[in-house]
Amino acid sequence: MRITVVAVLVGVVLALTGCQGATTAAPTPVRSTDLTSSDGGFDRNAVVGVVLAAGDDALASDLEDGLRDAGFRPDVRVSPRDGAAAAQRGAVDDLVRGGAKALLVRAVDAGALTGAVQTAHDAGVVVVSLGDAVPASGTGGDGVSADHRVRASGDPAVTARAAVDVVRSLQRGEQPADDRPAG
Repeated sequence: MRITVVAVLVGVVLALTGCQGATTAAPTPVRSTDLTSSDGGFDRNAVVGVVLAAGDDALASDLEDGLRDAGFRPDVRVSPRDGAAAAQRGAVDDLVRGGAKALLVRAVDAGALTGAVQTAHDAGVVVVSLGDAVPASGTGGDGVSADHRVRASGDPAVTARAAVDVVRSLQRGEQPADDRPAG
């Protein structure tokens, strides 16, 4: 009887240990104000996704340089002229699946990105709109929009500096000023 009890206990311990070993630990959650997206507090060398419109080549270059100089790993995507809205949706989805902690988005068709922004929020990614705000509607019906906004300046370098400053604040877990003018 005693051997049976010991054998059962050893089996239970091994089964529980095996289950724990097979499961991967969930990532450490970050602070959130709306319970759907993060407000920052990510690693300094995190991937920061950038999704821009066709013709935003100077802004793409300035953002890539600025984010890299700030210690981030930028992944910049510029949409083609044809099928731009669909390309941007796909880019946002790819960047979220690729582990981006923040997304800077200059939408060709902001309304077409609401579902992708909802997906990003659900994954805990901070979304910063460059230029026009992404509308406050999502597939989840919770009124989700971009977390922050940097109004675009006529000078891509000024817009890029303002956007990098927002990402730096978010990385430190600080709340940047919303609807912040570039320049």
